[in-house]
Amino acid sequence: MEHVAKIGLVDEAGQPFGAHIDSALRGLLPRLQRQFPALKDEAVIVEVLEQAGRKIAEHERRSGPIEKLHAYAWVTIRNVATSEMRRGSMRIARATVAGDEGADVLDSLRANLGTPEQIEAGILIQEVLAKLTPEEQLICIWKRIGFSSREIAQQQGTTVERVNTFFHRVKRKVREALRPSEVKASSVTPHRAKARSA
Repeated sequence: MEHVAKIGLVDEAGQPFGAHIDSALRGLLPRLQRQFPALKDEAVIVEVLEQAGRKIAEHERRSGPIEKLHAYAWVTIRNVATSEMRRGSMRIARATVAGDEGADVLDSLRANLGTPEQIEAGILIQEVLAKLTPEEQLICIWKRIGFSSREIAQQQGTTVERVNTFFHRVKRKVREALRPSEVKASSVTPHRAKARSA
């Protein structure tokens, strides 16, 4: 992979990116390799970096310099890499991880979208997933990648009904986590008031 670090990254016109974009992309190469170990082909890795660089350059053309370029570049790289993974023959085994690797996989699963609003939505999804148990996270990973309940049930050695019921509970938990804090507070207050008056 040292070869990748030496390749000149270019935009759609075949021109090198600005030094700040090139530096951000190259600086994130080790993280890309850690979080997407299945991307082994150097040509694919270069393509991921160049696609991300094009999105970043386009955003800067439209909106000006990006304040937190490193963070923005990482989310963009992750989105492009996730899209690339979906194009390949992804298998459940590739998505099955244990321990600390689970967080890395969750970080890698974002839609191939590049506007600031879409990136912020991706960050929100990441924060919500962090509140789930490892089993809940794994079901969400598999569903997000596109596996059916039947495929997940076969992998886990359980029934389709159990997977569907479990996923329904996870969705309810996610909806609860996404509810505005004011709504949560107002739904708790009446119960406390009743308890005091009793």
